[in-house]
Amino acid sequence: MSRADWRGHNMSRLVALLSLTALAVGCTDSTMDDPEEGSGEGVDYDAENPNGVMDDGKSDAPRYTVPTDLPELVDPEIIVSLDGLTVHMFDRATGYQAVYPAGVGVKNSRGVSITPAGHFQTGENAEDPWWYVPRRTVPEYFAGLPFLRLTARNSEGANTYALHGPITATLQRGYVSHGCIRMRGQDIIRIFWLAKKHPNMPVTIQREVEKDAAGKKVDVGTTPKLWAVGDQIQFGASVGPRPW
Repeated sequence: MSRADWRGHNMSRLVALLSLTALAVGCTDSTMDDPEEGSGEGVDYDAENPNGVMDDGKSDAPRYTVPTDLPELVDPEIIVSLDGLTVHMFDRATGYQAVYPAGVGVKNSRGVSITPAGHFQTGENAEDPWWYVPRRTVPEYFAGLPFLRLTARNSEGANTYALHGPITATLQRGYVSHGCIRMRGQDIIRIFWLAKKHPNMPVTIQREVEKDAAGKKVDVGTTPKLWAVGDQIQFGASVGPRPW
């Protein structure tokens, strides 16, 4: 085996190990260096390769099992809180909800996360592999986990932001990413396969801590009071009312 082949073999083994760890553990601090590099506007690879391959079929990252216990939803949506470091997926029609920990964009010189705030959506075509990537291995640090692209755009108009796996061995819940929303492996798997059944799902990213219909903080481990169907959700001031 040549030195180049030896390096590639060991990198593949490392990615496989990271994938298993990402699926198995929760939100803890990680001492592993963050492998992601870039401009701070989402995934630079996607801006540079708008038709790039998301899974080259060469990774040793293990394949996860698609959940079979997912609920049937009617009109799901997501609120991401940058100050609260949460991803809240809910469906007011059925009462389903789940609150997950998140790693969001690092803070800029003004102390504000670089993750763009606003009202966005998932892709309109659930079969489009650019918008809905069930297994992403390029770059390798995505470790074979799902990649759910959003309509948020970078400064050049490219859709480079998404909800995806933790990148590091365990999710670092904090201001750590280049603009995307990082989640634990098991969490992004569930959200991805729920979202795939509902194209154009609303995803609001706000700076403020999310408050539920009772005015209480939405956080991991809580059971927020959902807004009634037809009521206007009170989003944070950073985004205001949903325009549609």
